[in-house]
Amino acid sequence: MFKRFLAITLAAGMLVSMGACASNDAAAAASEPAAGSTAASPAAAPAHGPVGWNGKPVKAKEDIVIGVSWKTQQEERWVKELDVIKQVCAEQGVELIYQVAENDAQKQAGQIENLVAQGIDILIAQCNEPGAITNAMKAAHDEGVLVCYYEPVMGDTYADFTGGNDFFEIGQLITKAIGDMNITGNVAYIYGDSTGGTGVVRFQEGMLDSMKNCDVTVVGEQWTTNWDPAAAMGYAENWIAEYGDSLTAILCMNDGMAGGAIQALEGAGLAGKVLVCGQDCDLLACQRIVQGTQVSTVAKAGSEYPRLFTETVIQYYLGEKTAEDFGTDVNSDGQTIPFMSYPGVLVTKDNIDETVIAAGLFTHEEVYGE
Repeated sequence: MFKRFLAITLAAGMLVSMGACASNDAAAAASEPAAGSTAASPAAAPAHGPVGWNGKPVKAKEDIVIGVSWKTQQEERWVKELDVIKQVCAEQGVELIYQVAENDAQKQAGQIENLVAQGIDILIAQCNEPGAITNAMKAAHDEGVLVCYYEPVMGDTYADFTGGNDFFEIGQLITKAIGDMNITGNVAYIYGDSTGGTGVVRFQEGMLDSMKNCDVTVVGEQWTTNWDPAAAMGYAENWIAEYGDSLTAILCMNDGMAGGAIQALEGAGLAGKVLVCGQDCDLLACQRIVQGTQVSTVAKAGSEYPRLFTETVIQYYLGEKTAEDFGTDVNSDGQTIPFMSYPGVLVTKDNIDETVIAAGLFTHEEVYGE
């Protein structure tokens, strides 16, 4: 069901199948050239070659070097998606250099500069504070690098190409299952990092939109630095101490924070009684859903999106795909840029077999512990 849904949604020019990337340590830079390849050469366009994304000659596919600037591996989702990018690059013989910033935006800006200095041709980046890397992103573009942002930018940073989910629609999906219950009573919201720019605000707006028909009293709202599950647990403990079993739901912006809230509920004997939701489709969240302690999550990527995004940016670099093949986003310079849209899917206990297991995100044994 999940795969059929994605195939239908992405059929209009979205399914591509070309090159991509390799491997290294979690926190430091590394380069793994394909067998027989040489060190990265500067990103400056060759005198002769295919006419690429910028209307100028670009390197042949086998000579492309991709740099990935990854914001974190704190959540399981980001580990898995980076692994897919590595796998695709290895399969296609494209060199990959990557660095992980561990949620430090200033560190990440420096890492981007380092990747550019190593001669990358394509940059794939994502950051908890998109605005903090704007100068580094624009400087990369000025050096001839195709600058790609892994999520929508919506004016928050510089990019030449973006992709991902519609953040408002994902926000709606986060709280949809609970909102559809037409619940009443006391609810609290745990949001992500407030420095996350327009995207996090759109998540919040979507979450509130799906709850607009519920007759509830909002007793707490908290923004959470670095989306920290331990902080979410602390917020939940405070609300439990004040409201006890009169608390109807804790609505969380991701699965990591949902896990923190559920830990607090377990300590108070309220797990499964107070409704909790999240997003990212982490394995632990899927396990909590079948156990009845979490109502829902949102599958946003799995293995399909990082593969599709990486393959697509290579095609775009080579000029095999053009802006006309995509939707649009707007970068921090106010320029309209290509946007590769990808849908999210609501996951509940009723559809987890079709949306998660059948799609190959996790096995039946992993989810059900059998």
